[in-house]
Amino acid sequence: MTAFDNQFTATSAGQVPCTYHPKVQTGLRCSRCGKPICPQCAVRTPVGLRCPDCAGVRGLPTYRTDPSVLLRAIGAGLLVALGTAVLWRFLPGWGFYLSLLLGFGVVETMSYLAKHKRGPDLKFASLAVIALGLLLSRVLLAQRFGVSLADVNALSDAVFTPAVFETYGGPVAATDLLRLRLIPDIVYAVLPFVIAWFRFR
Repeated sequence: MTAFDNQFTATSAGQVPCTYHPKVQTGLRCSRCGKPICPQCAVRTPVGLRCPDCAGVRGLPTYRTDPSVLLRAIGAGLLVALGTAVLWRFLPGWGFYLSLLLGFGVVETMSYLAKHKRGPDLKFASLAVIALGLLLSRVLLAQRFGVSLADVNALSDAVFTPAVFETYGGPVAATDLLRLRLIPDIVYAVLPFVIAWFRFR
């Protein structure tokens, strides 16, 4: 029996659920961060067994998230998306930073509540939450500047309301007010989707 095999038989003071497979009890710990890991997700390295995160493994094992955990993660993600949308209403010029906040804020919050799991259910749930956050941010911008649905449909070049006059001093295109320009706004809007796609792959 090798030294690595001996590590699989080692136990700590008690069996605890594996970080990546909560239904599996284990006594193993990552030699770097101390997370509970089971033989299925443990990665052998020259310095001992490590969790997939510390071992730098790409493409962690994926599996279905418990429905109650998934719902909590989605709820928390929605709160982050709502907060970001409200910020977007008041700080529309910060599109790049708000896109990063929406992406990283939603996925890291959902990942934390899902105990750092990965899988298609979390991936598509996070993409849906991000889409709702982006849509809500544009609705709030339209409400702030008094942009009507007719203005949006026509992509009006001359929206002029008291709020627009107060902020810009003259007519402004609906695409500018709602941050719907191809560059940079649409490019920025893609960022949070990319973040979610790779975070939960």
